[in-house]
Amino acid sequence: MDSSRVHFFTINNNDAGQRVDNFIRKRYPNLPKRRIYQMLRKGEVRVNKKRVKPATKLQSNDLLRMPPVIDGKQSSETVPAYWLEKIKNSLLYEDDDFLIINKPAGISVHGGTGQSYGVIDVAKQIWGQEQVELAHRLDRATSGCLVLGKHRHALVAFQQAMQNNMVSKIYDCLVKGPWLIDGQWLELLIEKDRGNVSERMRISDTGKLARTYFKIEQTFLVHPYTLFLLKVTLDTGRTHQIRVSVESQHSAIAGDQKYGDVTFNRWLKDKGYYDLFLHAHSIEFSYNNQPIYVTASLPDSAKNLLNLLQ
Repeated sequence: MDSSRVHFFTINNNDAGQRVDNFIRKRYPNLPKRRIYQMLRKGEVRVNKKRVKPATKLQSNDLLRMPPVIDGKQSSETVPAYWLEKIKNSLLYEDDDFLIINKPAGISVHGGTGQSYGVIDVAKQIWGQEQVELAHRLDRATSGCLVLGKHRHALVAFQQAMQNNMVSKIYDCLVKGPWLIDGQWLELLIEKDRGNVSERMRISDTGKLARTYFKIEQTFLVHPYTLFLLKVTLDTGRTHQIRVSVESQHSAIAGDQKYGDVTFNRWLKDKGYYDLFLHAHSIEFSYNNQPIYVTASLPDSAKNLLNLLQ
């Protein structure tokens, strides 16, 4: 693309209904967000020759004008062959509407600080630049079921199902005792801790409801700890919801570097375990009245730890 010239896009049916700022971020993933909003604020971006706000919804056949910008797509050289192979082999489910992968721990869903690429960049190289978009998120250290949509209708339908609590997500996590919640819902109000540079969440009276169900699956007595393998169901989708909920019970998830226990993590490392034991075990939802249910096996490192604890 010639970055010295104005560019025009005709909006197709797949992109209709999308906010103009989100469309630009999708089309130019490496373009800084501050530049996108600057272009919108100054009127450099036009739809049908008119100035627009970031929240303006695009319609089919709209003509979008973009000012001269460098095409912000990732180059294939930025993604190591290791991750291309790893993500390709992690595919759990595919149809005309969705891809579901068993996301490995150690890679973010989006490129950012400390990592110039993410799952979405790898997936676009494997399955097509314009074919896949993230339907939801998992933390970099979290493994398991991650849904990608192949077109906008599928993405919108999945996200609406999430908002309406029609997506069932179950996680596995290993925590240190004491642990007193079994077969119970835990409700907390959590929000971002603005005074913390590590982007932690905190419990606050002004936060949003986080509702989490915990069930003990297995107990391990290994001196000096009692460990509990938990099945966790989310009724809401707050950032770090499970990790904050576990911390609120004066416990810690194995390998959690942000909310966890330093001494406990050191003990785990002595046993050869270095990851976060938080895994998106299954996801279930319906699309076009067809049920989709997918499970993801634990990473080898987690399986090995459980075998050792036996």
